[in-house]
Amino acid sequence: MPGLENLSTRLNYRGGFKQQERLIEGKLRSLKKALLNSYQAATAILEDGREFRCLINPDKLKIDYEDKIISIPFEDICLNAKKVGKTSEGIQTVGMKVGDTFTWKENDTKWLVYMQMLEEKAYFRAEIRKCDYYIDINGKRYWFFLRRYDQSDALWHTSKNISWNELNYTLEMYITKDEFTEKHFKRFQIFEFGGQPWEVQDIDIYSTDGFVVVLLKEYYNNEIQDQILEEQKSEENNNTDISLPHINGNKIVYPYDENIEYTINNAEGGKWAVDSSKVEIASQDSNKVLINILTSKSGSFNLIYKRENENDIVLNVIIESL
Repeated sequence: MPGLENLSTRLNYRGGFKQQERLIEGKLRSLKKALLNSYQAATAILEDGREFRCLINPDKLKIDYEDKIISIPFEDICLNAKKVGKTSEGIQTVGMKVGDTFTWKENDTKWLVYMQMLEEKAYFRAEIRKCDYYIDINGKRYWFFLRRYDQSDALWHTSKNISWNELNYTLEMYITKDEFTEKHFKRFQIFEFGGQPWEVQDIDIYSTDGFVVVLLKEYYNNEIQDQILEEQKSEENNNTDISLPHINGNKIVYPYDENIEYTINNAEGGKWAVDSSKVEIASQDSNKVLINILTSKSGSFNLIYKRENENDIVLNVIIESL
């Protein structure tokens, strides 16, 4: 019996009596040895600050993007955790998943976990992509991966009073999906990173579980027009008596903007109206109105607050072309 017990102990150490379990255990042991001895061993700093050893192997290196392969145990010793006694007692669940970003400690670069290789059962193995830019959303910094595409013309089509355009973008952005990034990006929204403004052309929150895909095109500032608008705004602020009834909200909007909010100051009991078929009122009450832009073309319209037996309060709004 001691011989059988010895064999049973050896089999359990190797992963158990099932061949699949022994293969998985063998691959995991090989990885853990490589984490100590391989030239491509590295340290991953997760978003929560914990550090774990991993392997980062080369995959694709192109002029506009860089892919690599990460291999990291599902559970391992956290390098910067407080020591608790035996080594085995310090093992933690790593928890890396698609959409996570981490720092490659040895060269201080940021990486997005792009696609998990599900056929690997012994440890977490995935394609990762280098992130060179970040934006701040709700006080949190998000690093993201960019891929460049050739720019094309924006072609608009009209059929039965419905207008749409073919996608026109120069960059494809991959950013971690969470409750903030899912709601943050809107079509035709303009934001800045890398010292350059960009305009959102489309958003995909459904194709992947871990990240949001945002299609962007370069946005060109019209500095002369911006200066004129700033001067007009300054002049209006100087000449306007804030105690008088007036409408608050954007005086410049863009094609197909939705739920643009306007409010009324120092007036009540009225109703909202517009004087153009290019826009519609999505909802309103006596103090606030939400406007949708229905056209792809530039123009203008008047937003009107009507009260019985009193003068209308009017705000002229400009629809700028894209």
